[in-house]
Amino acid sequence: MDLAKHKFQVHGFSASGDCLQRLTLSRGQFDSLFSHAPSRDCLVVMEACSSSNYWGRRLQLLGYRVKRVPAQFVDKQRIGNKNDGNDADAIFAVHQDRRVRPVPVKTVAQQDLCAQHRLRELLVSQRTQLLNQARSLLAERGQIAAQGRRALGALIQQVREVETNPEVTADVLELLGQITCQVEGIDAQIQRVEARLKTASRTSPLIQHVQSIHGVDLITATAMVAEYGANLSPFADARQFAASLGLTPSEHASGQHRRLGGISRRGNPYLRTLLVQGAQAVLRHCQRREDAISQVARRLLESKRRTVAVVAIANRLARIIYAVIKQNTPYRAQPQQA
Repeated sequence: MDLAKHKFQVHGFSASGDCLQRLTLSRGQFDSLFSHAPSRDCLVVMEACSSSNYWGRRLQLLGYRVKRVPAQFVDKQRIGNKNDGNDADAIFAVHQDRRVRPVPVKTVAQQDLCAQHRLRELLVSQRTQLLNQARSLLAERGQIAAQGRRALGALIQQVREVETNPEVTADVLELLGQITCQVEGIDAQIQRVEARLKTASRTSPLIQHVQSIHGVDLITATAMVAEYGANLSPFADARQFAASLGLTPSEHASGQHRRLGGISRRGNPYLRTLLVQGAQAVLRHCQRREDAISQVARRLLESKRRTVAVVAIANRLARIIYAVIKQNTPYRAQPQQA
């Protein structure tokens, strides 16, 4: 099936792959088709899109087996122009490819956590835009702030107190005041989102287990649980899990020639960013810690460039997170034996 807001394309296939029916249904007709079907012994395949979690949960409650396939592979399998019918056929073609791992259906709790992270990411982006706007307004008047939000705030306070600067007019000061008020309001909203994430962490042992890893904070732990929950069945091992996040080298091989490039950057960019930020924190504090990952970080800094070390530690963090979720136990940060 190809999901949409108002029109749904449903194609029925036999076990041998023959197309038996092609239906274009309204939202009400689509719901009625599956609610009143005489037999529910079939597999429903859909693209992993924004509404597929809702429909996946609903169809599972009705007794259907549900499979979601990654959207990026549907585009590659489409033949002809993009329309609902060709999209539904492409979804079936992706389902038949055994190499493609299905995407598990998220629970309501997981989607709630995902919503919190999307809102926080939007608020952080808006705050950055406002601060950059204030910085550029001051730069146009010859007032250059050092890097960092604290330095920008100090400069804004300074130009407010100096009344003899002809470049910084009253209109500019008023604009800076509006930006400051908006930034403070966004800060308060971000704090409320993080408070809700802390509440979710206190009620979820799995989030607490993931958060026990050095380099994984509240934001990273809740984002990981929101995306995967306790279901890591699509991944055979920790290496596949790290590769799915784009933290392994890209490969170009032919015959006996094999060339490795930079990291592939596949998968979820938000999770990858959080892991890289956590890896940077591990490297920043590794000199005064004796746990296993800090010792590895010190050795990497001695032999590799810092950027390479950051990615290597991020990869290791992903593997540790996989093990913690898989075993559902806290991380035991034991120092490595010499």
